[in-house]
Amino acid sequence: MKQLTPMDSQFFYFEAPNQPMMIGSLWLCDQSSAPGGVVRHKEILQYISDRLNTTSFFRRRLEQAPFQLDDPYWLDDENFDLEYHVRHVGLPQPGDWRQLCIFTARTMSRSVDMERAPWEIYIIEGVNNVEGIPPNSFAVLIRFHHAYVDGKASLELTTAMMEETAEHEYGRRDRVEVAERAPTRLEMWARTTPRMMSQTFRSMKAGLTVGRKGLELARRLRDEAKPEQTRVPKTIFNAQISPHRSYGAFTWRISELKRMRQLCPGSTLNDVVIGIIAGGMRRYLVHHNALPTTGSLVSMCPVSVRPSEAGKDCGNLLSAMFIGIGTDIPNALDRLQAVQRRTAKGVPLAKEVMCDLSNAVGDMIPPYMRALGAWTQNRIRSVGRYPLFNTVITNVPGIPGMQPRYFAGAKIVNVFPLVPVSDGMGISHGMTGIYDELNLGVVADRKMVGDMDTYIACVEASTQEYQGLLQELESTQAEQAEQHKLVSLVSESSVPEAPDKSSSSPDKKQAEQKAEHGKATPARKHKTEKVAAAQAEAKASDVAPARSATHTR
Repeated sequence: MKQLTPMDSQFFYFEAPNQPMMIGSLWLCDQSSAPGGVVRHKEILQYISDRLNTTSFFRRRLEQAPFQLDDPYWLDDENFDLEYHVRHVGLPQPGDWRQLCIFTARTMSRSVDMERAPWEIYIIEGVNNVEGIPPNSFAVLIRFHHAYVDGKASLELTTAMMEETAEHEYGRRDRVEVAERAPTRLEMWARTTPRMMSQTFRSMKAGLTVGRKGLELARRLRDEAKPEQTRVPKTIFNAQISPHRSYGAFTWRISELKRMRQLCPGSTLNDVVIGIIAGGMRRYLVHHNALPTTGSLVSMCPVSVRPSEAGKDCGNLLSAMFIGIGTDIPNALDRLQAVQRRTAKGVPLAKEVMCDLSNAVGDMIPPYMRALGAWTQNRIRSVGRYPLFNTVITNVPGIPGMQPRYFAGAKIVNVFPLVPVSDGMGISHGMTGIYDELNLGVVADRKMVGDMDTYIACVEASTQEYQGLLQELESTQAEQAEQHKLVSLVSESSVPEAPDKSSSSPDKKQAEQKAEHGKATPARKHKTEKVAAAQAEAKASDVAPARSATHTR
């Protein structure tokens, strides 16, 4: 049996009716590519079974230690039933994007039976009116409990169910036999008692690491990683959450996002996306007259520390950075520069300090104390009144390459991520890539963000703002390149074959005048100031609901 790590167990302990700790993804599949143009549910069951039977990961359930004196264990379920985990549903008509988002939100509002393997797959028929998706398509909604996997591990497991061709064979995969039996109560006590007796030693060892990494954290926060903001403002996103969810999505071209990095030299694709999301959140808060008067919203951005050799392991191997995303900055370029500057300091801090520090804190606190702390928090819900951060923005590595991927013969057209929310953090943003697209999935508490279409429209407006800046920059660069080329041509043509120092020919004088005129011609003024002025004059009422959350910009 494999025992949960302290980080894994925290997701398990914080599970509550109002905050199911579920992550996953939503696939849109075109079944016209399948042999015969139709994929039947029994074929999907066989397809999933063939691939899940190659590993025991999907058959693991939790086995509790006696009286929760220790962290739970993963145990292979000898009574595993695939048809319990794979559900077949139909989307209400007209089968459009709104109906699919409603179903996704309702599903993300529910937890799973922790007495069984904590994952579900919904095969959703009737996707007939989604922009960019052929009629008679279907969707696949995959959910895992966060104690089971982190975002990167979940992607590794789900991509195991993808094929690079529409053709496939059934029943030809090697199967992993389950030989593990459930331990008796006496055997669980035999495991738990030694760990309880050695907890003092583990706490002392972890305490040394906490002290060492704590001092390093304090030094870095005082010097090279000094935060620009020390206070987390409270917004409409930061309160006790309800059991109800809303869901929306948006799509960018990865090639265009990469070009946007020119707006701030040294920035990454993640920086650009964070800047766009920050602009959307600012617009949405202005629209509701709820923008904090001081300080920026703070995002928790998970940073994967999963080594390549542990790519398909279950569990959570991640750290986190906390950065102000610039919602207090009206100018889009200034906001992107602020994000780039803060992530440049935050990523090394997360990988080199925060990862070891958080793991050591988990090891230092006895499991029963962590369980008791989570139980207490789930009842008093103090985090909802005193938020530690305002939102989550996480980028899960996507599916590489442009090669089409298939599920049971159906072409996977798009993949959208699902990230949970919790008390004090009622909105989350997840990104994942497929082909040349980066897809944003937004999960929110429905009482906090009941108008998800408006929120997605704000993200779209922020995207258009950066698109305008990029177009102006590229236009300016093209003009400068053309002028430089013209000056070079004029300069070359002005060189005489036989130079005469005693006199200057009229042609030479004319060429020199042209060259000087070309050098003196100024480049067109950058659009930064224009956009800044337009932003200052923009009104919240200009935000209109998005026509389609899947519309690509």
